[in-house]
Amino acid sequence: MMYLIISILIIVVFFLSVKLCFIKRQLKKIAEQMKEQDEGLVSVDFVDKDLETVVLHINEKAEKMQKLKVDALKNEQAMKTSISMISHDMRTPLTSVIGYLQLAEKSCKDEKTSQDIRIALDRAKYSNKLVDDFFELSVVDANQYTPVMDKVNICEVVCEEILANYLDFERKGITPLFEQADEEISVLADHKLLARVIQNLISNGIKYSTGEMEFSITVSDCVTLVISNSVSEAIDTEKIFDKFYRADASRKGEGAGLGLYICRKLVEEMNGTIVAQNAKGKLIITVEMLTYEN
Repeated sequence: MMYLIISILIIVVFFLSVKLCFIKRQLKKIAEQMKEQDEGLVSVDFVDKDLETVVLHINEKAEKMQKLKVDALKNEQAMKTSISMISHDMRTPLTSVIGYLQLAEKSCKDEKTSQDIRIALDRAKYSNKLVDDFFELSVVDANQYTPVMDKVNICEVVCEEILANYLDFERKGITPLFEQADEEISVLADHKLLARVIQNLISNGIKYSTGEMEFSITVSDCVTLVISNSVSEAIDTEKIFDKFYRADASRKGEGAGLGLYICRKLVEEMNGTIVAQNAKGKLIITVEMLTYEN
């Protein structure tokens, strides 16, 4: 009788060990499926009621997560479309407002009224800049840019953008330093997008600079543009290219923090890279672009 009980126990233990081994194998398979398929459904080969119940609950959660993800993407796309449409609709009336204010400023003879008009004009221009940034943000995030990659003289683009911002440099007391190269330096890029990138980098430098702004271009395996300027406040170079990042969130009238985010997106669209670093009280932004080859 004792031998019979022992035999039965051995058989039971063996059966439970085999079953446990199969369950562990199936749990490992489920874990691998969840890792590989992200939010996909999982399945098991071994028939076990409790294990099947676990898998059923996992798949129910996965289906809910997939639905939430799809809904979130739809809502995000709808928001981007709305921002794009609203920004587009606001650009025309704002441009008209700016035009009328400029006419009023020219024709106004009263100094106090003229000063009020200038304030209104500055705010209108600031609002127009925000609208333009949000419109461009919606286009960039929707990947609606199709870069026209061609030969672009990067030195020429830098010079053009420095001259275009001459009055802003003068107003802030900033001296732009750029030693033009003796020979043409060409990159493979979209001229319009590259000009936008440099414009945004200059605007950012003017906004935060406390002195000179230096530009340099070198050529090795790629073309490297470095823009550096002294800064008076701490800047998180890990977050500087994030959407809506501002060095000091309490500062008003300094934009929405989209310029450098747009820069990064546009540079990446042109197969380039952009990084930032702090060194001895200077913010140094480095852009690397592919060299144009015939």
